[in-house]
Amino acid sequence: MKINKMVILAALIVLACSGSEKETPNGFKFQALKEGDGTVVKPGQYMVYHFVVMDSKDSVWADSFERGYPELAEIGDSLQAATEDGYGQMLRMLSKGDSVKFEMPVTEIFKEMAKRPVPPEIDSTLSIRYLISVEEILNKDQLAEFQSKVEQEYYANEEKKSQEQLGKDTVTINNYLESKGITATKLPSGMSYVITQEGSGPVAQSGQTVLVNYTGYLLDGTYFDSSVESIAIEKGVYDSLRAARYPYQPFEVTIDQSSVIQGWHLALKQMNKGAKGTFYIPSTLAYGRNRRSEKIKENEILIFDLEVLDIK
Repeated sequence: MKINKMVILAALIVLACSGSEKETPNGFKFQALKEGDGTVVKPGQYMVYHFVVMDSKDSVWADSFERGYPELAEIGDSLQAATEDGYGQMLRMLSKGDSVKFEMPVTEIFKEMAKRPVPPEIDSTLSIRYLISVEEILNKDQLAEFQSKVEQEYYANEEKKSQEQLGKDTVTINNYLESKGITATKLPSGMSYVITQEGSGPVAQSGQTVLVNYTGYLLDGTYFDSSVESIAIEKGVYDSLRAARYPYQPFEVTIDQSSVIQGWHLALKQMNKGAKGTFYIPSTLAYGRNRRSEKIKENEILIFDLEVLDIK
């Protein structure tokens, strides 16, 4: 599964100058950029391919390399071919090692492939470029082994990316603390914290339910949430619609069970009843590469002020 993405993207840049044009039985046209082994996929086999989708302003819409695993398409029997769209018929004409490209107006993409109108937020004057590179052609008896291999490589790659990001986040947090003159306790997980008010009794344990007040913000001081109404108003994050449905009040978390970020579970295990603390949470213990909101972007380090009101 080691296809060179940069080679493929370089081929995509050479739009009109490389390869030969081909056409499916129903008139769908595409361009061959690289010839493979010439053994065309057969009905009942599975095609494994990577793809990159870009618009005419060079914005990437989809990228199987970035997501970490290829696409898998089952090739139906020959009787289905006549009723397939151009994309499906094109796949039937490819072999292992082929790279192809096609470009269509965004209006046609949505009409022919998505089967719906162009959403109003998308510029309808754009054109969309697809580049596809066939990695493998598999028989049914090879499928399970291949899927297992893909899964193993995907999780290994995700772990590598996570560790690389954790390293970056740790440096950023350390530099922030140093610039602010903050002395913090550092955990092996990469999270740092300061207990600002001591509590009493034992610290919370896995499985216990903790009643906690929280306020969340970013390293640049941007606040994004609080369970305390007065703080939410003060910091400009008060939401009247939220207040009508879910009143501002302490939040219950069952440690290692509730659906909150991993950083919270680790943080609450450092606190006892009555304790207050500030926790500097690397993105890998928060929302990772997922954009949570306009304020919480990809790979965002979060700061939470937490107060434990009760432990059950």
